[in-house]
Amino acid sequence: KREKTLAHSEKEESCLECEDKIKLSLASQEAIGIETVAAKRSHFVEKIPVTGKISQDAEEIVHVAPPATGVIVECKAKMGDLVKKDDTLCVIKHNGSEALIEVKAPIAGVVIADFAKEGEKADAASALHTVANLTTLLAAFDVYEKDISQILLGQKIIVRSVAYPQEAFEGEITFISPRVDENTHTIKIRAAVKNTQNLLKFGMFVNAEIMAESSEEFIILPQDAVHHLSGKRIVFVKEGDNDFQVREVVVTKESKESVAIEDGIKEGETVVTKDGFLLKSELLKAKMGEGCAE
Repeated sequence: KREKTLAHSEKEESCLECEDKIKLSLASQEAIGIETVAAKRSHFVEKIPVTGKISQDAEEIVHVAPPATGVIVECKAKMGDLVKKDDTLCVIKHNGSEALIEVKAPIAGVVIADFAKEGEKADAASALHTVANLTTLLAAFDVYEKDISQILLGQKIIVRSVAYPQEAFEGEITFISPRVDENTHTIKIRAAVKNTQNLLKFGMFVNAEIMAESSEEFIILPQDAVHHLSGKRIVFVKEGDNDFQVREVVVTKESKESVAIEDGIKEGETVVTKDGFLLKSELLKAKMGEGCAE
């Protein structure tokens, strides 16, 4: 219906000129919701999908033992508790005296092991608690051979879990195995993943996307900005208030969201990103004689 309205009510102002231009009034542009963006050069980011698993161990784990031998007189933390640095985990009475010693958490984290029981003996050789910093977890992923050339240490990775489909956990690649698995023909990589809300759990299966950034820069546009026409890729470049020029472009890389353009667009030019299909429709009609021909 929008295409029909545009075709019949804007015949005089929406026509294709000899140099492939479409003219459209500002009122019509606003009515059909055309949006534009200034073309900018940047690195193209290709998202490489991988699957993996959160490791069974945290990157930072501390086994907490008392500084001296004694008897446990009070337990203040149990397994699963969130603790801050210097929180008291338990209290022991030092052997041979009435002195009380507080055993404190050396780091902030979660108590993942608790061996302290009131009335039992404790000594410096045995841990009473284990505290893990779960705000950063390690995860292992499998990367196919065809993709490994794009994987680098320090690359950004976005991790998602079926348990929290709306959450995106950012991470960074910290290790790339030098070995290819003979059975799966994949390479193991490891990433440190931010887990500030402690949502991810040890052993949890996850999906992720590695953000592989190109070494050179291109004009990057949304996928919706680029159209197919007669075997070519085109965009609509806005010139002035009412004119839109049809421009052939050379696409060198693309993803579901973005397109990297090697030639055809200059930085700073204004490109139509939304509802460009309506301009394409008018272009095709004009070529068939329904535009300027009338």
